[in-house]
Amino acid sequence: VWTAGQLMKGVPTDGGRARIPDLRRKGAGGREEAAVTNEEKSAWLVEEFYPKRGTGATDPDPDTVYPEPLWKDEPLSEDILHQVIRKMKPWKATRSGSFPNSVYKNCADLLVPRLQRIYHALDVYQCEPSDWKITETIVGRKPGKPDYSNPGAHRLLILL
Repeated sequence: VWTAGQLMKGVPTDGGRARIPDLRRKGAGGREEAAVTNEEKSAWLVEEFYPKRGTGATDPDPDTVYPEPLWKDEPLSEDILHQVIRKMKPWKATRSGSFPNSVYKNCADLLVPRLQRIYHALDVYQCEPSDWKITETIVGRKPGKPDYSNPGAHRLLILL
């Protein structure tokens, strides 16, 4: 994550430091198409990463009867927060500009009671900070692919 964060801090030019090569794919009639501009590449990658919703996908009938839930939604406990923090990898961070997980691991006794109250209030009042809805997305190459001009040879790296 730190490396990805450093890549994202670069001077903005064409959307990032690393350049995505011209993309190629088979178009209508089997002809090869090329995406050369950043706008064209972006459109192709969006099509690759977010395919259109398939036909036949519909909302359920309003009269649908659902089974009982398998578990009861319970407030987040301090024990669960401690368990989650223990499982964190120490030198990772959730997004650029945020604290590394080692801060949470080393200060868990101080942070967990406060975090538990914050998360409980967010759950009770059904709200979340608007900043939590923002993601940082990087397009990365899938390792070992022979041809990076193919849109399918790339993947999304999403930092929450």
